[in-house]
Amino acid sequence: MVTVREQLPGRLNELSEEATVEHAEQARHDLAEWLNRVRGILDGATLEQLEEVAHLTLHKELQATVNHRSNTFYTGIEMADILAHLHVDEDTLSAAMLYRSVREGVMTLEEIREHFGEQVHSLVQGTLAMGKLSELIEKNKRLEDHFNNNQREHLSGIYKMLISVTEDVRVVLIKLAERTYALRELANSSKERQERVAREILTIYSPLAHRLGIAQLKWELEDLAFRYLAPERYKEIASLLNEKRLEREQYIQFVIDKLKKELAVYDIEAEITGRVKHIYSIYRKMKSKDLSFDQLYDIRAVRVLVKSVPECYHSLGIVHQIWRHIPHQFDDYITNPKANGYRSLHTAVIAENKSLEVQIRTKAMHEEAELGVCSHFNYKEGGKNTDHSFNHRLHSLRAVLEHYQERNDASAHKSGEDAENFEQLQDFEGFEKIYVFSRDGDIKELPRGSTVLDFAYHVHTEVGNKCYAARVNQRYVPLTYTLKTGEQVEILTKKDRDPNRDWLVNSLGYIKTSRARDKLRHWFRQQDRSKNLEVGREILNKELLRLAIHPKSIDLSDYCNHFNVKLGEDILIGLVNGDISLHSLINQVNRHMHIGQDEPELVLKPTLNPRASHTLSAHGILIDGLDNVELHIAQCCQPVHGESIGGYITLNRGVSIHKIVCSDYSRMITQEPERAVEADWEMQPTRGQSVQIVVEAYDRRGLLKDLTQVIFSDQINIRQVNTISESDGIANMKLLIEVKGLAQLSRLLARLEQQPGIISARRLVQGN
Repeated sequence: MVTVREQLPGRLNELSEEATVEHAEQARHDLAEWLNRVRGILDGATLEQLEEVAHLTLHKELQATVNHRSNTFYTGIEMADILAHLHVDEDTLSAAMLYRSVREGVMTLEEIREHFGEQVHSLVQGTLAMGKLSELIEKNKRLEDHFNNNQREHLSGIYKMLISVTEDVRVVLIKLAERTYALRELANSSKERQERVAREILTIYSPLAHRLGIAQLKWELEDLAFRYLAPERYKEIASLLNEKRLEREQYIQFVIDKLKKELAVYDIEAEITGRVKHIYSIYRKMKSKDLSFDQLYDIRAVRVLVKSVPECYHSLGIVHQIWRHIPHQFDDYITNPKANGYRSLHTAVIAENKSLEVQIRTKAMHEEAELGVCSHFNYKEGGKNTDHSFNHRLHSLRAVLEHYQERNDASAHKSGEDAENFEQLQDFEGFEKIYVFSRDGDIKELPRGSTVLDFAYHVHTEVGNKCYAARVNQRYVPLTYTLKTGEQVEILTKKDRDPNRDWLVNSLGYIKTSRARDKLRHWFRQQDRSKNLEVGREILNKELLRLAIHPKSIDLSDYCNHFNVKLGEDILIGLVNGDISLHSLINQVNRHMHIGQDEPELVLKPTLNPRASHTLSAHGILIDGLDNVELHIAQCCQPVHGESIGGYITLNRGVSIHKIVCSDYSRMITQEPERAVEADWEMQPTRGQSVQIVVEAYDRRGLLKDLTQVIFSDQINIRQVNTISESDGIANMKLLIEVKGLAQLSRLLARLEQQPGIISARRLVQGN
């Protein structure tokens, strides 16, 4: 292939400090010739933006000092020229021309956004990110020799890592063009650099070109890389091909003439050409099937392009009618396309006593086979993709691969494709995964959102149990740090370190994966039971006191059936090891007196007389034996839905509702027991009950705003706020809110305590 460099004589690296207008004019002349040629390739597209990009790039080059001058102008043209032959849109061509300018500091991303808009800016930025990740992969673990290993797992991780940072398929196209250009420029580089770049191409980028169905780039990348990695083998195969070239060309021309004549009998207009098998493809088939060069039946091949799918199958019948079909050498990729969308009919026959491969497809199939995803760009629609079924795949490479994977296994297995090409990776799990490096450079796959502590348990249970600190990219981070693709993680451990029980608290965010949580729970299960009972009791009592519930009012044996345990103590153990969440226990405390059909085994406390009349108040409270009575919630204890309650008949305010454990209520009914009435909540609260909470925090700007946003996000109404700032910088805020039970109140108090600067958040009743 003749490169742009060979066609454009003006070279920026020839410019000296005395660069003249003549040099600039030569470059502009070269640019004009190239743009005219590209317009022909792209069916007369105006390319006004591309011309502006080129002139700006050249201008920046000429402004640079001699010491900082590079060839980014011509490099950009080379990359854009590669992509122009793939018929991509103008934004992609523009980004390709600008990529090296930004990477080498000639231009900034902000300048690109200002001059050419968000689309071009995003494409350049994405290509830079992909390039940096490639460098990080190389830095962490050099790619192994493609010909002497079977590092499927490691390579799979590399693919997934690259894909996870890629939002737009066009980013990969630009990176593929950049790597193609890099390969073309390796001739004068050191052997070490030639092998390093070629190995990267063959193990990472040519497989990506294959996944996107871009045969034009795939073949060139593979053959050039193979030439640097195995030069002697490359020359040997090239020599064998050259020796029989004239004989092969004469044979192919004879076959083409005969097949055209037979197809014309059936009024089938076909474009038939000889197909040259690429050197690396020949090597791979010889190696995988242990064949000699002379044993390859598809060295001689023709490609038949017809107008429609029916003509494909009709032509296939004619081919088999003319020549004898070789058994087991037929693939129907039209009915069963390959994983990357490739469609064609493949057959092998004995033609004139020689084996011959015949490929039959429509012209549209051929365009997609050569251009892959790029065939879905449409310059006639202003560079827009009008294929709506493909639009989603265009915007996200990860979605492309996920779409391909759904169609992959059966056809790929049938053709032996995975057996011959270990780069045909399976199990793309898409954007739900992240890929990070261990300290030693191994790639680890984790669910998105995983923390460094999740990573520690992923490496080994003891690494997690003994973890006390972590470094990401050589800097210390908290154990709650959420990992991102491409980061390198080092876990620091101590022999005398034990897991912290806070790690199991969901709201604190230490671990996100079930794998780490299960390992942590198992560790706590092995610890001393009596110690766990004590800690569990502390956990529960702390929460009950925060909710202003007396611990003695809770009988844990009432909840054994629900949590499927034998003893109330087992519930405390469950709180410690994470089998029972504190929120679910408080929720059961809230529901205990209001049993639905799913909990027939529990008993109402207190029990109302079913024969007596009941009053349903505005507070959602049932009163035994009284009709149309005025009710009010006692301010001394402020009961909420779910707490055991009782009523007291006052002299002039109807019935006041207290918690059963309220000291004032106990004193009053002891003195005047005839005024006591049984009360109970309705099954589900119809409205919130007023509850006063107090929040203690370090005073700061925006504190009240942050707290009210948390409260409103739980759809809780605030009726009153009173804030007092102390001289020591501590703020005490009393808020009157409406909640629908203990569970909602517990959840809110926990969320409030998670906010920056909050010392405590608790329910406030008289006397506490």
